[in-house]
Amino acid sequence: MPPVDLNVVGGKVYVDGGFVEAGISIDDGRVARVAKEPHLPEASGRLNVDGLLVLPGFVDVHVHLRGMELSYKEDFYTGTCAAAAGGFTTVLDMPNTKPPTNSPERLREKITRARGRVVVRVGFYGALPKPPSRIPEMVEAGAVAFKVYLHHPITELDISRDEVLLDALSWVAEADVPAAIHAEDAGVIEDVKRRLGPSTSPMDFAEAHPIEAEVRALRRVIPIAQKAGAKIHICHVSSTVGVQLIRKARASRGALITCEATPHHLLLTVEDLEKWGSKAMTDPPLRPRAVAQGLLEALKLGWIDVVASDHAPHTAEEKGRRDVWAVPPGIPGLETTAPLMLNLVNKGVLSWRTLIQRLSSGPSRIFGLSGGEIRDGAPADLVVVDAKREHRIDSSKFHSKAHYSPFDGWVVRGKPVATIVGGRVVMRDGEITAPGGAGKIIRLRAKNQK
Repeated sequence: MPPVDLNVVGGKVYVDGGFVEAGISIDDGRVARVAKEPHLPEASGRLNVDGLLVLPGFVDVHVHLRGMELSYKEDFYTGTCAAAAGGFTTVLDMPNTKPPTNSPERLREKITRARGRVVVRVGFYGALPKPPSRIPEMVEAGAVAFKVYLHHPITELDISRDEVLLDALSWVAEADVPAAIHAEDAGVIEDVKRRLGPSTSPMDFAEAHPIEAEVRALRRVIPIAQKAGAKIHICHVSSTVGVQLIRKARASRGALITCEATPHHLLLTVEDLEKWGSKAMTDPPLRPRAVAQGLLEALKLGWIDVVASDHAPHTAEEKGRRDVWAVPPGIPGLETTAPLMLNLVNKGVLSWRTLIQRLSSGPSRIFGLSGGEIRDGAPADLVVVDAKREHRIDSSKFHSKAHYSPFDGWVVRGKPVATIVGGRVVMRDGEITAPGGAGKIIRLRAKNQK
C-alpha cells in the first residue's frame, strides 16, 4: 500500500465533542484515519504538533476580501493570508465590491480573478440580481448564498417594497441557499442623520444607527422570509432585543432563521468607540456595555449560532476622514477573532464545544459547507492551536492590508499556530507557507429551478 500524504502526530485531536490523544492521516486532501500514532499508515510527510490541540478548521461566513476595484483596501491574496493566519480554512466573501457582485457575469469574473490568488477555501455571496429569476443562474455560477442589505441595498431591485423582497426571497428559497440579512431600517437611520446634520463625531454615527433600526428591520424581514420559505441568516446581531426576536421567530412554525455575532459586538462597547474614534466605527455600531454582556450570554446559551469576524478592511486615509458620514464603517477581524474567542475559553467563559460549534461546525452546517468536524473521509481542513500561548494583539503585524484594530494592545491567551487546508499546511507559526492559488473556490449547484 503506498504511503498517505501526511501524518499529523503528537497532538490532542477534537473528535465527537472532546479531545483524544491521536494522530491524523491525510491523503488526497481528506482525513484517511484518526488513530493512535502506531496505528497510522506510513506517510510521505510528518507534522509533529508536540502536544498542541488539533481542531476542525475555522469557518468565517462574513468576510470582505474586497478585490476588484477595491484591491487597494484588500485583495484575494492578502485577505486569505489573513484568514490562514487566523486559523480560518474557509471564508465566505461578501458581494458589496466595486462593481457589486449582482449578476452571474460579475460573479464569474470575480471567481476567475480570485482562483489563482487564494490560499484557503473561498465561497462567494451574490447580491440580488435583476430580475431575481437569475438567482438560480447565479447559484449555478458559484453563489453559495445571497446578501441582502436592507438599509443600503446594492441591488437594482427596490427591496424597500415588501412584495419585491418577497419575490426575491422566494427565488432564494427555490435555489435552496441562505439569504444573509443586514438588518437595519433605512428610514430610521436617515431620520436621525437629518436631525444630526454635518458631524465629525463617531458617536453621532452610533446615534444614527440605533437598536431601533435593527429591531424594525427584523420585524419587517422575518415574516416576509417566513412567507417566502427562505432560510435567512441575520448578520452581526447587535442587540439583545434583536436576539429575542430571532428566538421568538424560531419558536414559530416554519421559521428558518439563524444569526451571528462578531467579536467586537461581544467584547467592545461605546466606550471603545470614544477611545478609538473612527477606527472602531463599524455597522451596526458598538453598543453599551450591558448590551455586549447580554450578547455574550446569548452566545453561551446557544441563542447565537455563529461567531463571524465581519472582516471589513479600509485604508488609514479613509478611516481618518474628518466628515464622519464619509468614513467607511468596518474593522479588520480575521486575525483577531480566533485569539479573542480562545481567550474566552481560557477564562472559562466559553467551552471548547461552544467554540467549535460557533466557529466551525455551526457555520458549516448552516451554509451547507463540507467540513466542521474531524472524521474519516472529511476534508482535511484543520487548525493547530496553542491554547496556552499568551500574546499581545498588534495590528502592525497583520497580513491584512488594514493595519489598525480597536483590539490593539489586548493581551490574550490562545493562538492558531498552523492552518491546514485540504491536507496542505498553508500557515505555520504566523508565516504563510503556500502560494496564492493553493486554496480552492467553493462551488454549489442550483438544486431547484423555479
